[in-house]
Amino acid sequence: MQLKLEFVIYNESLDRFELDENEHLFELDDEQTQTHNLLKDGDLYLYNWLKESDFFLNWIKEEVYQDSIGKKIAIRSVNDIDYTRFYFFKVTSGDIHYEYFKKLFNIYHEIEWQDREEIGAEILEHLKVKRKELIIELKEDAAQEADLKGE
Repeated sequence: MQLKLEFVIYNESLDRFELDENEHLFELDDEQTQTHNLLKDGDLYLYNWLKESDFFLNWIKEEVYQDSIGKKIAIRSVNDIDYTRFYFFKVTSGDIHYEYFKKLFNIYHEIEWQDREEIGAEILEHLKVKRKELIIELKEDAAQEADLKGE
């Protein structure tokens, strides 16, 4: 199975994400395809599986962002699964994004007239933490680091 991926680049000094306009194709083997199919409908399960998989991280370092150790990125989309709202949510975002984040962050409000800006501000507070969790920092492999140290 082939995945079509897009990324965003995290600019730490500005604390914001910038679009990488490139699409990248990544081939999964049979076992990885089975795992993908199990996780693809589970909100952030697919994202976390990819983020924590050595085969995926090595592919990013070798094929997507060569010579970019220390660079911080995040997955913008995997095929039809879009994570863009995590990086570019604004108080003026559409209702569908509000409902998604209210459910994700268990934000409940009983007052019908509660200001949308208050809910948006609460979502943004939760997103500060969640965005940090989604960032992938490109690092040297532990084996490569040991080789460099002569161990």
